[in-house]
Amino acid sequence: MRAGYELGTWWSLIGRTGVVVLPPDADDRLVDGLWDVIEGGAGLSAVVDVLTTHVGGVFAAIPPFVAVVREGADVRVAVRGRVSARVTDAEGDERTFTGAEVTTWSEHFVPRGAEAELLVDEDVTGRVLPISHGVITAARITLDFTQEDAAAPPLPDAVLAPVPDVAVTPAPDAAFVPAEVPVVEEPVAEEPVAEEPVAEEPVVAEPVVAEPVITAQDEADIVPEPEILPEPEPEPEPEPEPEPQPVAEPEPEPHPQTDPFATLGLTDVLEEDVESTIVSPASLAAPVPPAPPAPPADGDHDGATISLAQLRAMRGEGVVPPPPPAPVAPDAATAVLDVPASTRGRIRMSTGQVVELDRPVIIGRRPRSTRASGDNLPHLIAVDSPQQDISRNHLEIRPEAGACVVIDLHTTNGSTLLRTGADPVRLHPGEQNVVVSGDTVDLGDGVTITFEDLP
Repeated sequence: MRAGYELGTWWSLIGRTGVVVLPPDADDRLVDGLWDVIEGGAGLSAVVDVLTTHVGGVFAAIPPFVAVVREGADVRVAVRGRVSARVTDAEGDERTFTGAEVTTWSEHFVPRGAEAELLVDEDVTGRVLPISHGVITAARITLDFTQEDAAAPPLPDAVLAPVPDVAVTPAPDAAFVPAEVPVVEEPVAEEPVAEEPVAEEPVVAEPVVAEPVITAQDEADIVPEPEILPEPEPEPEPEPEPEPQPVAEPEPEPHPQTDPFATLGLTDVLEEDVESTIVSPASLAAPVPPAPPAPPADGDHDGATISLAQLRAMRGEGVVPPPPPAPVAPDAATAVLDVPASTRGRIRMSTGQVVELDRPVIIGRRPRSTRASGDNLPHLIAVDSPQQDISRNHLEIRPEAGACVVIDLHTTNGSTLLRTGADPVRLHPGEQNVVVSGDTVDLGDGVTITFEDLP
């Protein structure tokens, strides 16, 4: 199968036996799943299975697509949306299929398909580029199913032709025999080359013969040589002798160890301190009150907050923390049903929508949740974004126990937290950020979210 394409923006997955075209905003996981199927040579049914499984069986959520898959000499076609496929059979009859005005998708069978052309709702340049297989962005795809069969035969013919020519020719046999003889002689010639370093030894001996000639003519040169020997004479220096500096005078200290404080006059003081702690048992109760003022209080401590470590210590000592005020008990009985609703809060959007935070909320151009069922199924709120500033899944609002957090879902343009009296803060993708009542999150394109009555 030979394929060609014209540049565009639609995802085009070109395999060895078929092609699938998806819109520019198709999910990356869907593109990867379909590429595995097309690259593996699967049929049209496998392509449809990936499309329906990706959207959880909701046909209305399937994106527009066109798929052409070759099965033997026949061709199967499936289209959905404002795309079309034009298929020509071996006899030259042309048939055009479109997915417009179709609830699910339109599927067709063309026996002995020869050529195909896939068109999307996009202008074309008129310049067709060749491609073997891969993933590209295009506005038009052309397929020629007859080229593969025509190109296959010449390849084996070219390979088989030179094989018998080499086998029949007797010339290589004669050339092979004499070739072995010089190969054996060559290593023999290499042996004398190895003997050359042996000849180098007498070359080293030649300067030995020249040495007596030099000694006879230049006796003065030999005289300075012994002058180098006296240089190491200054080595015997008595420097290591001062090592016995460690004098044993401080060693007689172990005797006063029995009375180390006697020389300092501290013995009486220590005895008085010990007696004061033993004789006055009532003083044990006295250190208890000074214990609390010992740790310095923080500057912003309100005096009524108890840390977790203090609470555990009070429980271990049998001390019960002061009970809450009495009027709390009757209020708890009347407010049991209202506490869950009032502590969750709500969001007010610039579009006019008001949503109670009784479960998570996902906001975006085309929000989608990975959870298909369950009590904690999030609210999905779709907003318009003419400038494409807002991503399909842009922001998640997650009510927690006693708090509310927002998470930027790895968007392209990001989200901004606006808080009264503080500078705007850009949310880090994927990180939880705690919000309070009165905070506003700007998604872009004029869409904002304000939080009310948060815990």
